[in-house]
Amino acid sequence: MKFKPIILILLFTGLIGLALYTSQKENDEVNKQTTVTENTGLKPGSKAPDFKLNTLEGKQILLKEYRGKKVILNFWATWCPPCRKEMPEMQKFYKEYKQKDVEILAVNLEYSETKPEKIRDFVKEYKLEFPIPLDEKNTIGKQFRAVSIPTSYFIDEEGTITHMHVGPMDYTLMEEEIMKMK
Repeated sequence: MKFKPIILILLFTGLIGLALYTSQKENDEVNKQTTVTENTGLKPGSKAPDFKLNTLEGKQILLKEYRGKKVILNFWATWCPPCRKEMPEMQKFYKEYKQKDVEILAVNLEYSETKPEKIRDFVKEYKLEFPIPLDEKNTIGKQFRAVSIPTSYFIDEEGTITHMHVGPMDYTLMEEEIMKMK
């Protein structure tokens, strides 16, 4: 009979522990779902996160300043062979579409370059006319999950991502994705 109160106390303590454990598990599940929801800002249909970077010419740009235009946001580096392959296509596309409220922002992942002057030489070599924002610390590259390059996002006039493409783009792909935005 002496053990009955001890058994009841242990049973009661165990039930409280189980209730706390179950409650914590439910909270963890809610937090996990919230985190997944909050991290979906890069999926088609989501607003593109804003950023501020300096261009190769030293001009500061914000992504939100391009609202009202269709934007191809491209992440690249000079040492990347697929990036080199797509640049002439991007320049050709830019020349033909810049008067049609289409902008290309080619974010160079400057932190990965061996020498910053290589970027300037690359731009001259390929005769690139579109803005080249510089991501010195890979802050924006990480934000946009540009793990494999080139990575490109197609963003409509309202700032909504319509498509994400990993790998080199060609003129036809860019034209098709821009036309889908109408």
